[in-house]
Amino acid sequence: MSIDWKLLADVRERQKTVAMGVVARDRVAAEQSQARLMQAEALREQQQENKLRHWEATRGALSGGQCSVAEFRSAGAWSGALDARIAQAGEAAAQAARAHSEREQVLEQSRRQLRAAHGELEKAQQMQQRARMERMHLRELRLEDINEETTAQAWAMRRPA
Repeated sequence: MSIDWKLLADVRERQKTVAMGVVARDRVAAEQSQARLMQAEALREQQQENKLRHWEATRGALSGGQCSVAEFRSAGAWSGALDARIAQAGEAAAQAARAHSEREQVLEQSRRQLRAAHGELEKAQQMQQRARMERMHLRELRLEDINEETTAQAWAMRRPA
């Protein structure tokens, strides 16, 4: 059974091209998940800053003696609401981090598959080249045999009987 190395190299080239497309797609998905992660972290930080500003304003009102007990209770309630927002933003950031980690793992796997496809293509091309060199060597040997046979026949014809 003879292997069609050209066909195998063509198949491996197509596999490599497909793998390159997968890597490109996964890279875009990873970049998008990174952007979502950064956005979620920025929102969490913004919520934390909102709470900090809220308590700075409350402390300012308390130090000026302009804060009643009812206003202080309201500030505490609002602080609790801000805590809930911070918790939600933290959970969203954690989910975005997990999703991004998964996207990065998928990207790394597709990169491994691309490297493998590239290696298989190189092997097929090397085998194709070896087969080509073997065919050329066989042709040269046949040509030498034909030349020797022709020379021997010509010599035999010139030789007196």
